[in-house]
Amino acid sequence: MTKHFSEADLLETYYTQPGESMPVMMHLADCPECAARYERLEQKLRQAASCHTDKPATFWARQRLQIMRRVNAQQVHAATAARTLRVAAAAILAFFLGGAVVYETTKPVPQPAPVVSVAPVTVAAPAPAANENIHDAWQSDELKDFHNVVEWEAWVPDSTTTPTRGSSL
Repeated sequence: MTKHFSEADLLETYYTQPGESMPVMMHLADCPECAARYERLEQKLRQAASCHTDKPATFWARQRLQIMRRVNAQQVHAATAARTLRVAAAAILAFFLGGAVVYETTKPVPQPAPVVSVAPVTVAAPAPAANENIHDAWQSDELKDFHNVVEWEAWVPDSTTTPTRGSSL
């Protein structure tokens, strides 16, 4: 059984120098099947080489015109994209600067802390007599200053008794 060469081997033989392809050429002399395949390949290559591939001058002018149109369109598109990007960047900058201005103009001004006067501590007085008024701690002058901050009346139930200091509500 003899080894037959592939079409790639025969194609390589066609393009090599006659001295370099001696083993393949010797095989072709002995094998009519490979010789017929080589002959068909050689005929195809000769026909392909004889094809007329010259293009008319109008073909190349048309090709050049189409290429130049695409290049010009690309340049116009790039300029439009750059312009759009600049406008977007300016809008973002204006948004952040406007936000900073609004923040600075609406920044709350710190109010001075109210001065709280502390009553001097005195020694406990003797227990009042039964007929004297008892001083209500919830109605003191110190708490009236903070009436806007904490509405003490909302803490006191509508009953007749008032909570005493330290009691839970």
